[in-house]
Order: sequence, then structure tokens, then C-alpha cells
Amino acid sequence: MNNEFNVADFDIIMRTELFRGTARGSLQRILNVSGYELESYRSDDVVYSPTDFKRSLGIILEGRLRVAKENAEGREIVMSTLNRGSMFGAAALFNSEHEFQSKITAVEDCRIIFFSQRIVMRLIEREPKIAENYIRYLSERILFLNKKIYFLTSGTAEQRLSSFLLNNLSEYDAARLPMSMTDIAASLNISRASFYRAMDSITDSGAVEKNGKLFRIADIEKLCEFIV
Repeated sequence: MNNEFNVADFDIIMRTELFRGTARGSLQRILNVSGYELESYRSDDVVYSPTDFKRSLGIILEGRLRVAKENAEGREIVMSTLNRGSMFGAAALFNSEHEFQSKITAVEDCRIIFFSQRIVMRLIEREPKIAENYIRYLSERILFLNKKIYFLTSGTAEQRLSSFLLNNLSEYDAARLPMSMTDIAASLNISRASFYRAMDSITDSGAVEKNGKLFRIADIEKLCEFIV
């Protein structure tokens, strides 16, 4: 796997929520002074755990990551799957907690760029647009978590499954679901029959494309319509 930072990597970074709409030259100048780490991980490697994590903002350049938490019974529940271009670690960047709230594992071989707390502070100070993007990103994460709590407690089967698929599938690359359908139904607190009916409804609508055991978001607007 390529361990060198290249133009394609830079394009991915510029399309993330944090850097979207910012001046390309400004980011290039700051990166030239360093402040980032480029790391590679193999499939099943633990990237972050509750007791082993970085005070850094990570962006996936290649591969996919699985974000999971343990429930009250100690069972691991998949919260989301992060694809190329996704960010993680923002919540831990500027707090003083000694434990990370999730376990992040490589689903496949990955390359990740990490921006230290220091470099993120420098970016925010020099580029007002990055500060605005960072606040917006954190606000949207809060909304996402509030919606997730609602769907897990009182949403319909279609709302719960659509929310899960929205946060675990890509629009670009078809992939397997991050856990078995039985386990997904259990984590969403719906029966297997309700799960399969909801899945049939979603795929029949054209929102999600199914090819054997591989799934892909085919129409993100249609998928979102199941949630509202």
C-alpha cells in the first residue's frame, strides 16, 4: 500500500467537511510545515480503542473503518462504517477525557492521515472557513446522534434500518454489511421479519442496490425519505 502523500490524497482532503470551500494554497503551505502523520493499517487492526487513541483528527485516504461501541451487556454494536474521505476523532480532539468513546477497527487495509490538535488549531486560526466548517461538522454530529437515539427507541423499522444503512454504506463502492442481518436486526431492536420487510421496501424503492451480498447506496435522497 502506498505510504506517500500524493495529489489524489490532497484532493480527498479538500473534499472533506472540514476543508470544503477553503483555499487550496493555504492548506498546502501549512502542510509543507508538517504537523500531520500518515499511517497504514491492515484489515482487523484496531485504529482507536477506548484506552489507545490520538488527540488528532483522522481522514481516511484508502479503505474503510468500523465504529463500534459496547452496550450494557458488553455486546459490540456497530455504530457506523467510515469510507474513504470520512473524518473521525473530532470529539476527542479538544476534550480532557482519558477514554475514547468507541472502538474503531479497519474493515480492510487502510491509509489514514492524522492532523494533530496543534495543526488543527493553526488551521482554524488562519482560515475562518475551516473554523465555520468545524463548528458545522460538530453540530451535524450532534443532530445525527440525537436522531440515532430516536430511531433506536421509537422509530419504525424502515427508519431504523435506513438510518443504519445511511451510516454504513457508500454511494460509490458496493460492500458487505458490517455485521449479519440477524445481528443488525438485534442491534436495531426489531424482529427479523420486520427487518427483512424493511430491507425489501428499501431495495425495491431503488434507494439501495443489492447484488448478492454486496450493497450500495444508489439514491441517497430516496434513502433519506425513509427517515423523515
